[in-house]
Amino acid sequence: MFVQYWMAKSLIVATEEMNLEEALYLMQRRKIRRLPVVRGDNELRGIIALSDIYPYVGPHAMTKALLSKEVTQELQKVRVGAVMTASPITCPPRATIDEVGVVMRRRKIGAIPVVEGLTVVGIVTESDILSALATIAQVGSDSRRILFRIPLTNRMDIFYKTISLCEKNGIEILTILIQAVPEERGHLVMLRVRGKNVQEFIDLLRSLRYDVLAAQSMPLP
Repeated sequence: MFVQYWMAKSLIVATEEMNLEEALYLMQRRKIRRLPVVRGDNELRGIIALSDIYPYVGPHAMTKALLSKEVTQELQKVRVGAVMTASPITCPPRATIDEVGVVMRRRKIGAIPVVEGLTVVGIVTESDILSALATIAQVGSDSRRILFRIPLTNRMDIFYKTISLCEKNGIEILTILIQAVPEERGHLVMLRVRGKNVQEFIDLLRSLRYDVLAAQSMPLP
C-alpha cells in the first residue's frame, strides 16, 4: 500500500520567517504536532515539531492560555527557521507504508514529509501507518481471520497449496500476511478470508495437519 493513500494532503505549513507563537497557534488550532516548513511554492525547507517549542514554553505548550506575557513575547522573537529540523527525512508518494514504518522506527521519528521533487505534497505520521496496517489486518463481520504456522522446510509448497485450497473451496482471500519467527524456525501466516464455506475450509486445514493457531470472526466495535 502506497503512502499517497494514507498521507494528509490538506497541508498546514509554516515558513522559516514565521515566529514560534504563530507556529504554536497553528498546531493548537489544528490539533497537530508537526508542521512542514516551506518556502515559495511549497518547497520543503524543514519540519518543526511541538517538541521543538517545548524549551520556550515548558510543559503547557498546548494550552496557550497558560502562557505568560513574557513567554509569548519570547516566542515572538524566535523564528521557525532557527529551531526547525532542516533537510528532514522524506519519502515519495509511492513509497510503501511498511518501508516508511521501518524508517520511522529506526530513526525514532513520528512523521515524514512526502515530496515530489522538492515540493511537499503531504505528510505521513506514525498514526497513519498504524491505521493503514490495522485496515489491512482488520476482520469485519463477513470475514474470518485464520492464523497458522508453517515450517521453514517446504514452506513455499505449503503456501501455494493453501492458495490452491482457497480457490478450490470458493474462498476469497482478502489479506495475506507472513511473519518470520526465527526462534521457532518457521513462519506465521495470517489469512483474512470470506466465503460461504469458511468454516469447512478451516476444518479442512486442520484435517490436513495445518498448525492452525486461531480462527476467529471479530466484528469491529
